[in-house]
Amino acid sequence: MSTAAKRASRAARGSSRQLVNRSQLRQFFRDIGSRMELAQTNVAYGSSRQPVTRRALEDFFASVKHRVELAEIQQRRIDKRRATGFNVFHLIEPDENKLSDILANLLDPKGDHGQADLFLRLLFKQLGLGSELTKNATVQREAPTHGILKYRRRMDVFVEAKALLVIENKLDSLEQRDQVKDYLEHLRQCCRGREIRLIYLTPDGRPPESLQPSVIEQEQSIGKLHCWAYQNQLRIWLESCRRDCEAQKICDFLSDFIAYIESALKRESEDILEEEADEN
Repeated sequence: MSTAAKRASRAARGSSRQLVNRSQLRQFFRDIGSRMELAQTNVAYGSSRQPVTRRALEDFFASVKHRVELAEIQQRRIDKRRATGFNVFHLIEPDENKLSDILANLLDPKGDHGQADLFLRLLFKQLGLGSELTKNATVQREAPTHGILKYRRRMDVFVEAKALLVIENKLDSLEQRDQVKDYLEHLRQCCRGREIRLIYLTPDGRPPESLQPSVIEQEQSIGKLHCWAYQNQLRIWLESCRRDCEAQKICDFLSDFIAYIESALKRESEDILEEEADEN
């Protein structure tokens, strides 16, 4: 599915966090079907258990409707002060490039978040790097590779400090041929004895296709390659950033980012897995 098609699909689903996915709907109707079959069996074999009557169903759904209405009234009262349903990310629906812009800004010690190198230090810590390695760090978007055969590839986020870090963000797009392989080679050529890390960031944490499984295992074992999922490792980092951040405005932004990951991006990941299961 193309990037535009995926974005259209997300827009069609809407931003409500109350939506259910296809697997939940299938399970619901399977449960209904099994109960109907049980009721028919009871009638056929003269069971003393009577099937559910129409009146009982009507009473049940009327009760459910009343409870939902009460919950909606209570939620409106809460939202008048807290606006729990508002999320800036649902309004702007950021694409892959915009999300990379956000990550680069958060990691940049000179970023307008005002937290200096706090967020970068927390990321280095999660990657097993010392916090002292963030000194004099610079952050680039679409940084070109050099010193390798396929020079001038564009790395989504490149951090250069006393350690080197590349983040390759694959939200909608597929990996280009040998892309991660070339990025690792670039890091090796540029490291000059410094530690290197590459984060391959996707909605579901899948590994890069440009590397053989044995190479992936080797690079992961020595800590150079990290296959991160938005709703797992990245969310953990964002939560640590929110916990230690001193600016309430940035804390609110991080909260919206985390909620967006837990809703829209998580649903997208589940949909991809369901589509792959249907194909199999």
